[in-house]
Amino acid sequence: MKKLFFVFVALFLFGCSSIPLSTMLKYRNFDEQSFAALNPSQIRSKIWLSEPFTLNMEKINLSLSLVNERGHSNFTFPLILVKRDKIAAQEGFFSSEPAKTEYTFRLSELAVNNFQKTQNLLSQKVHQKLSFSIGAGFNEEPEDGETVYISISLQLEDNEGYFTLINEAEVDFRQGG
Repeated sequence: MKKLFFVFVALFLFGCSSIPLSTMLKYRNFDEQSFAALNPSQIRSKIWLSEPFTLNMEKINLSLSLVNERGHSNFTFPLILVKRDKIAAQEGFFSSEPAKTEYTFRLSELAVNNFQKTQNLLSQKVHQKLSFSIGAGFNEEPEDGETVYISISLQLEDNEGYFTLINEAEVDFRQGG
């Protein structure tokens, strides 16, 4: 049975070493009003995964974690594949990059509706803490000595580019899970 690995990418879960400083600075003031102003049909995500590994499309989702005085809530928004591109390995004089696959996703129609309901919920004047994450499952289990690299970017608005959540992070598959 193939080992299923979930990558939950949130600013606090993966550690600051994989998150560019520019991303942290850009979104340091992101709050409930910023979230309520988003158009969910414009949200996109890109995931780059080193080959020969592939993403399990049934396990891809965007999640929002909400903590307030009423407790902790998680909201999941399924993603739909928009585009898949193969990127050839690049050999350079000082560095090289393995071949990888770039996946581009958007929110499903159901996810857009659920996102809008969540925005209404968050517009209430209650002190809240938000965090985004992206969940992904792999189709393959790496052999001993194989390294899996993943990068994840998120776009919240069409008129802005993607911002990096995770940059070339090495995924650790530890036995026993």
